[in-house]
This record gives sequence, structure tokens and C-alpha cells, in this order.
Amino acid sequence: MATIERQFYRSWRGPAVSDIDTWRLVFDRCTGNLVVRHQWETDRHSGVDDFGVAEFLVEQGSAQSALLTLLF
Repeated sequence: MATIERQFYRSWRGPAVSDIDTWRLVFDRCTGNLVVRHQWETDRHSGVDDFGVAEFLVEQGSAQSALLTLLF
């Protein structure tokens, strides 16, 4: 297993029940990198973005609050 992942926040985009956003803290054991991974799924499209932890925490929102709660 090359990565360790822990989901820390999930929200629903709507209108379909399956339209969701998830945020995970991901540690890559091979490189030593720690990133926040945002993944979204909708009927029309899906995608994944990775952010550095500091870059992610500059923004303010529920996902950022959830990560701070997890870390501290």
C-alpha cells in the first residue's frame, strides 16, 4: 500500500443523492508527501484535485474546519 487515506469531510452537491464531494487527508509513504484530496462525483462529471495542507487551510469553509478538528 503506497498511500494512507483518511476521509475527514463529505458534503452533498445535489440534486441527486449520488452527487457528493469528499475530502481526504492522503499520506504517500513513498514520497513522504501529505496532501488534501478533493473528489467530486455527479451525474455529469467527476474529478479529483490535490492540495497542499497549507494551501487548503488558507481558504475558509466547513471542509477546512473539519480538517482542523481532525488535526487538533
